[in-house]
Amino acid sequence: MNRNKVLIVDDESNVCDFLSEYLEYKGFIPEIALSGVEAIQKIGNDDYDIVLLDLIMPEMNGFEVLEWIVQNKKNLPVIILSGVKDKDVANDALKSGAVDFIPKPIDLDLLEKSLLVNATNLK
Repeated sequence: MNRNKVLIVDDESNVCDFLSEYLEYKGFIPEIALSGVEAIQKIGNDDYDIVLLDLIMPEMNGFEVLEWIVQNKKNLPVIILSGVKDKDVANDALKSGAVDFIPKPIDLDLLEKSLLVNATNLK
């Protein structure tokens, strides 16, 4: 059973709750941050194996959070989950340091495969 610690970052609490329940069912240890600011605080104070990060959020968007992670937690993989279905945005996210880009609505099989491939303690 996986015991990877996953930080879910999304300003929509229903998305966070759904993903948290799904990940817990799959054996992961999920935590939630409802903003980019909260995500950076949590990442700065705790160790995570992977981050699921929304792009469109108030205060601090996902690209800003991703940039902070790349600068401060280089080995922490980030999977972008976004309703933005623009290929240029996906390419920009990957070029900026994300390990994967999964469009919303989220394909749970695709998400699980990406988590298993990219979570740091499974490498």
